[in-house]
Amino acid sequence: MGFATRIAAAIGSSLKLKLSLFIVTILALTVGIAPWSAIRTQEQQLQRAAQARLRALHEMLGKTIITTCMLVGERESVQRVVEVTTGHQDIRSVRLFDAHGVIKYSSDVAELGTQLSAAELTRHYGQVDPIVVREGGNVNLTLAQPLFNRPECVSCHDATHKILGVLQVSLSLDGMRAQLAVLKRSALVATLITLGVIAIGIWLSLTVLVDHPLQQLVEVMERAERGDLSVRANARKSDEIGWLARHFNDMISKLDIAQDQLERYHQEQLARADRLATIGEMAAAVAHEIRNPLTGISGVLSVLSRDFPSDDPRREVVRQTHHLIDRLNKSVEDILHYSRPSQPQLHPVKLDDIVGLALSLVQSEAKKARVHLIKQTAPGAEENGSAATVNADPYQIQQVLINLILNAIQATAAGGQVALRTEVARDNGAAGLACIEIEDTGKGMTAEEAAKAFLPFFSTKAQGTGLGLPIAKQIIEQHRGRISLRSAPGSGTCVRVELPALTPPSQET
Repeated sequence: MGFATRIAAAIGSSLKLKLSLFIVTILALTVGIAPWSAIRTQEQQLQRAAQARLRALHEMLGKTIITTCMLVGERESVQRVVEVTTGHQDIRSVRLFDAHGVIKYSSDVAELGTQLSAAELTRHYGQVDPIVVREGGNVNLTLAQPLFNRPECVSCHDATHKILGVLQVSLSLDGMRAQLAVLKRSALVATLITLGVIAIGIWLSLTVLVDHPLQQLVEVMERAERGDLSVRANARKSDEIGWLARHFNDMISKLDIAQDQLERYHQEQLARADRLATIGEMAAAVAHEIRNPLTGISGVLSVLSRDFPSDDPRREVVRQTHHLIDRLNKSVEDILHYSRPSQPQLHPVKLDDIVGLALSLVQSEAKKARVHLIKQTAPGAEENGSAATVNADPYQIQQVLINLILNAIQATAAGGQVALRTEVARDNGAAGLACIEIEDTGKGMTAEEAAKAFLPFFSTKAQGTGLGLPIAKQIIEQHRGRISLRSAPGSGTCVRVELPALTPPSQET
């Protein structure tokens, strides 16, 4: 990582640094513009003063000294005046040339008698205001204006010549430039010192007012993240950080309460699980002891009832007793299966075969309850392979389906219907799932009842052990599948079973 990249990363990861840079940048622009404007104004004022001074010098030399010398006939004094004047009051040079550009008088004796170029002569004739001229390393303010022929000059000059010559005076700007340079350096140093003091003040202020409180809050958050919910942030301040700390404390307090409740709930669940385990062991032992006598009682009743005449009312008593024994046997089997689940004997089977057999076995119960059984298949199922093969124990899956269908029939009023749908779906877009949905038109369950539906011994029916759905869940999970339930009061209940399919769904074209 390069130096520039590290600097950019440091700036991006520090709120204090970003705020400091932003504020200092704004202040630098603000503090820098004011001195720059003042210096610019000062420079313009000095330039105007230099121009006024140059005009005054030009007028003094042109109208007073030179004109006076010429009128009294002392032309030789003109050169002496020009030479003496140069060097005083920052005057860089003075020269006087005629209308043809021939230099007659000059502070530089070497250029006497030389002639200006036509372009330079034209420029001087058209000059009205002083101009800045750079000569080598020097900067001069130059003013060249013509000397007009006067009535008193006709004694020596032709009256037809309106212009006798051009007087050029150059004023050095080096002193002004040096003064401005000193002023600029002073302003720059003052600005940098001011910005430095302000930057340090901002940095210290952000450190005390923002950085330290945020660091303390982050430390508290890290402790809370490690599981210490007893920590609290300093919320004494009334600013935004104090507001943030108060809300953080409120959140931690709620999390602490929720954790306490969750721990109590877990303890209750563990205690309940221990009780259920103990009850399950006892129930399994009792059920095993009950099963054999029930079988004997059922056999004895069958033998005794053989000699009863067909119209003997005792036959109805025997039939009802057999029904009660069957119910007891079913409860015993549920308890034994839940407490000591048998391992499934897995092998590839057609899911439709299991579904068809389960439906045929519950048809009589559906007719008794006057409930319509409907088997539905997803659109295009035959083409995309919904008749999936699953690796399952057909007897256990059939037991699950029969139990779910019977539950749906019992929950549905006469005239209602129970729909059984099969399809092959994808699990997160990858493996195939063989899905079965059993949906009834019964009264449905509340959200609280639906959440407890798979808990052992929970039942919404007056009869039953409350082990049907827990056993179904246990079997499906042994097959590496999933079972879920959705229900709403007045909208019926839908149970969905998902099993891994050995036959993958065909790819869409």
